[in-house]
This record gives sequence, structure tokens and C-alpha cells, in this order.
Amino acid sequence: MNGDRSSARTSGPRGLFRFFRRDRLTGQIAAGLVGVLAVGALVYGVGTASARYRLSDVGAWLSASGKGLVVHANGLAGKVDGKAPVVPQMRGHRIKVVQDGATVLLVDEDSGVVSRIDPSQLKITKSRQVGGPGMQVVSGGGAAYTVDLVKGTVQQIDPLTLAPVGAPATLTAPLGQAGIDAAGALWVPVPQTGHVVPFTAGRQGEPVPAGKAGDRLALTMAAGTPVVIDSTSATALIVRPEGTRRINLPAPVARAANGVKVPAVTDGQIVPMLGAGGALYLLDTGVGRVDSVALRVPGHAFEPPNVLGQRVYLPDRTSGRLLVFNTERGAWEQPVAATHPGGAIEVLVRDHMLWVNDPDGPTALAFGPDGGVKRIKKYEDKVPGGARRPLPVQADPGGGQGNRNGGGRGNGGSTTVTPPPAKPPVKKDPTAPDPPMPAASGDNGSIKVRFTAPAQPQGVYPVTRFVLFGQNGKPVAGTKPAQFPGTSQGGTFTVGGLTCDTTTRLYKVAAEYKGMDGKPAYSESGEVGATACTAPGPPTGLRATPVNHGADLTWAPSSGFDVTYVVTSPSGTLTTKRTSEAVRGLANATTHRVTVRARNGAGESTALSKTVDLAYPTGQIRNQNNGQTNTLIRSGPNTSGPTTGTIPKGQIITMTVVCQVHGASYHDTESNTSSDVWNRVQTSYGDGYLNDTLVATSKNGYPSDGLFECQM
Repeated sequence: MNGDRSSARTSGPRGLFRFFRRDRLTGQIAAGLVGVLAVGALVYGVGTASARYRLSDVGAWLSASGKGLVVHANGLAGKVDGKAPVVPQMRGHRIKVVQDGATVLLVDEDSGVVSRIDPSQLKITKSRQVGGPGMQVVSGGGAAYTVDLVKGTVQQIDPLTLAPVGAPATLTAPLGQAGIDAAGALWVPVPQTGHVVPFTAGRQGEPVPAGKAGDRLALTMAAGTPVVIDSTSATALIVRPEGTRRINLPAPVARAANGVKVPAVTDGQIVPMLGAGGALYLLDTGVGRVDSVALRVPGHAFEPPNVLGQRVYLPDRTSGRLLVFNTERGAWEQPVAATHPGGAIEVLVRDHMLWVNDPDGPTALAFGPDGGVKRIKKYEDKVPGGARRPLPVQADPGGGQGNRNGGGRGNGGSTTVTPPPAKPPVKKDPTAPDPPMPAASGDNGSIKVRFTAPAQPQGVYPVTRFVLFGQNGKPVAGTKPAQFPGTSQGGTFTVGGLTCDTTTRLYKVAAEYKGMDGKPAYSESGEVGATACTAPGPPTGLRATPVNHGADLTWAPSSGFDVTYVVTSPSGTLTTKRTSEAVRGLANATTHRVTVRARNGAGESTALSKTVDLAYPTGQIRNQNNGQTNTLIRSGPNTSGPTTGTIPKGQIITMTVVCQVHGASYHDTESNTSSDVWNRVQTSYGDGYLNDTLVATSKNGYPSDGLFECQM
């Protein structure tokens, strides 16, 4: 279930905390609850071991806490095909359903008890105390973990027995909401250090830098890929096996005091984000484009947006509706009623369907990728698991302050506190038409601002034209087209000739009309903004030719506008506009990793990497000047060190010359030449160093003959 609801519901019988220490109380409640779970499975008839139920493959488990149930809904049929009761002590608690294939876990977020439902028997088979408030349970890829967001501990558990697997890991608390990627790895945001930490098979991996220490980080899984939103720096980090990609988000993202709201998972590569003031941002993680969309519901309380297919669904708790934005048309569609105003709205994406549920209401919604919706009656009795003895409702032990066992639509039966009704915006001019609804995106040195005209009766408050306003509150010069007639249903303004930098340019679309005084007046939309380009794709075809202490790099250009390439190696970082670069300052006789990353004002690509092997390119060269005396092979590049071999006088042989190095100066009397260059050689008479006067090299530069300098 999505949304930040850590303080959304009363925590139960607060009066008990006056008489017991919190840790002692938690242990007593947990022990009692686990015992009651076992008894409840027998007394209240949650199935027998011999019963086996077949549930739909395309479905989801949904909470029906108002009836003390969880139900399994068939998304294609739009019907409930199974249900299982929870025990009485869970009623009125915040119950989250965690599901992954045949693994279905009920997490009591108030008590920290986790229970497992056997889908084939429609009953609770295991229960275990895993923590207390602030405990997150995640499951995916056959793995399951508990993440204590308050204490900072991460523990792998067996999804069948719920028992811990291995030792827990401790990270710097508090932690962000974690998620499991398509490969089954757990990713945990650690805002205090600015990292996201992976866990594979319970083992902690290398932390990935996502921002600065203390930044507001949020994690979502886009088609199984981790995406970390840093609301402090207004950036998004996409973490893929081949590397990370950073996208610059519109600057207003940083205005969200508690960070933008994002869904736990998305079915595709679009990540929707809800910012300050209800602004909606859509990050396309595939192409690196960010669209911003204006809303016209000031003061409303929202859950995180979700996306399925070409539509974004924004749960509006204030109105009890889903606001629906069509990304292909760039326009808002008719809202969909989901619950009563102020009610809870839980949203999840599963099996390529989007599920919307009010845990206390009788109806859930199942949306398909085409936008079609089925309304599901959760309280249908004639389904497997439905013929059960009713669960007793006990009196509220909290003296009216909590509602652990209460049903209905009271505060205890809802997962969110009912927000106050929002007041409609007050127009300065009652004759003003509603403002247009715009969306903006950037590309290739331009920004396109699309808008749809307000829905209003023809002939009432007529709009004379639509114009684009800049941040200065004046019409933007040079737009194409300059304006749209008032009869337009919508259109696209293009602002060209812009610089592809990190600047977020903000715009409004205004409907011009005649005011009460007969003069032109404007009904302005909310702000939308974008940078004037999209983030580039990665370069391709990287080649690295080894040279002495370096490499000559070439690559094919990346997609994108106004791209700069960042070349990183152990010797440092270089930037260039070209598709080639010379890297120097590397140690010979070892391997090095070099990377090339494309960057522009909208962000940067994943890095293209190459390993460069600076092994010595040896040469076959003869000795020389050996007619007067024996040639001594030295242990080092000097004349005073020990000898490691002797080439007899008059012998001219072919040697393997490994590398060259500067050393002590030596004068050869036979050739009357001097040199401080020494060659490391391998001969049949021994290995060591010979001065360059005694080796028939070309003497053309240093190192000569394509050799490398010896790494001493």
C-alpha cells in the first residue's frame, strides 16, 4: 500500500502506556496476540488442512478491516474469489498486506506482528513478533526482509516460517522506505549518509551515493529498477547493473518540505512525483525526460501518485476521488470516485493492474492498462473462506481514545485521519473563467508547454485568447505560436533558442478575457517548468588504445543536445565536447578502469566503461658495442649494482627488451656515447638491465621503439 501514513491513525489504547513501560507492554501484547492467532485459527474456522483453494493468477489481496477480513480479488473478473479473517486483536489496527506470488504477509503496523496467510487454505499459518511501530516488511523475488526504520536494523526472514535468516545489519537511522528490485535485491535509503544500500541474499553490498548526508531521499522501483529521488538537490538517481544515471529535476521539487511523494513501485519506466503545492512531475527513466503538470486543487490532501499504462492516478483524500492524467494526450480525464470524502485510499500496482482500496469501505477498484475499471464488492459472502463464524467485536479498551476492535468509519477504522474539507479557490474576479491546465517538458534547446482549455459553458465568460506567461508575469516573446484563439480546446506553445543548462524555466498559461471593467484580464494556470533539454543517453563503442602511462580513447556520440563528455580514470577527470580524449598519468604494468559519461543541463547518462591493460609491449632487439670487453647485465639501472649475467665479448644476440627507465649515466668507450636510459632485458645469459648504449634501439625518443617506461 502506498503513502506516508506513519501518523495517520490513532495507535490504540493509549491509557495502557500510563502503567507499563513501552518495551514491556509491547512484549505482553505480542505474546498475547500470537497466542490468540493460534486459537483464532481454530475457534473462528479459518479453514482446515485438507481444504485447498484456487485463486486467480491475476489478482491482489486487499484489506477489508471494517469486516475484520482480507480478501483476494480477481482483477479480470472484477470479483472476490477468496477471503480470510484476521484475529480480533488486529481489528482497528493499521494492517498492511505484503504480497509476492504465493507469499502473503499481514503486517500489524501498530504491534509489529507479522502473519502469513496460506492462499491454498485461506488461513493464517504463522505469526511472529518482528518489531514495533516503524517496522517495514518487504517481500519479492522469493526473499523477505524486515526493516526497522526507527532503529536502522535490516533482517532477512524466511517468507514461510517468518524466522530470521542470518545476522541483522545495522545502518544509520532513521531509514527511508525500502524496496526489492527485479533481481530480488533489497535497497534501503539511508538519508543520514546520503546513500542507498543494497542487500543480496541477506548480505550487505557496497553503498551507492545518492545525495549528500542529510538529504531527503525517497525510493521507488520503476519496472524493477531502483530510482532514488533526492528532494533536497532536486535530482533522481537511476541504479542499473551497468551503472547509475542522474537526472536533474525541476527546481520546485526542492520546495517540498518533507520531500516529494512517490509510489513504492511503478509498472513501467515512468516515475510520478507529487511536489509542493500539488505540483505533479513525471520522470521518464528511459529517455531522461521530466514533464511537469499543474494541478488546480489547492489545499487538498493527496496520497502518492501511481502510474499504469499511459495514465497517472493521483489519490485525492479530500474529495475521495482519483485524479487521472493521460500522459499520451497531455490532459486530465474525468476523476473517478474511490471512497467518501476524507476516506482512506490505498493504491498498489500488481500484475499489470492498479488496485485502489478503501480498507473500511465495501468496494475496491481494479484498473487495467487501458484505463478500464472494474468495481469489486469486497463483502461478497459466497466465495471461498466466506462461510465463517463472525468475529466478535470487543469494547474499546482505550476509553474512547482508540478503536482497536471497532469497525465502521470512525477514526479507528480508517487508515488516515480525515483531512479538513478544502475550500474552493476564491476568484478575485467572479466573472473569470477557470484557468487552463498546462504541462511542460524540454528538448533540444526548447521547452514545450501543452495545455487544455478549461471546461466551461459556451458563451459564458468567453475567453478571447490563450497566451504563455513567463516568471515575470508577462507574455513570453517569440513563442510559436504567439497565441491560441479563445475557442481552442488546447494546444502547445514552443519556446525556442534556449540554453541547455540546469536552469528550470517556469511558465503559466493564461486565459485572456474581458474583465468587469471591460479591460483585458487574465485567468492564470499554476506554474509548470522544465530545463531546455532532456538528459543524454550513454555513449557507445568505447575503444581504449594503450600507450605509455595512458590510453587514447574514442567513442561514438550519445543521443542528446549540447552534450559534454566526462572521462574518469585513476589519474583524474577530464571533460570534452569531442568524442576522443587522451588519458595520461596511469601506472604501467597494471590494468585500469576508464569511464565515459555524457552530461548536459538535464542530467547525465550511465557510464560506459573499459578496462585498459598497460602490460609492457616487449620488443626483440639485439645488443651492440660488445667488441672490446664482456657486457655486464646489472640488477638495476646503474653501474655499481650486482651483476645478474654476462654476455661474452664479441657475442651479438637477440634479446627481449621489456621496458626502459632513466637511471645512472654511463659512457661507452667503444662507441664514445653516453646515456642515462636503461633497458630491462631478458637474455639467455641472464635477466637485468643494460644501458641504452649497449642495445641497438632506435634512440628515437623516450621510451623508444614503442616500449613503455618501467614501473619501478
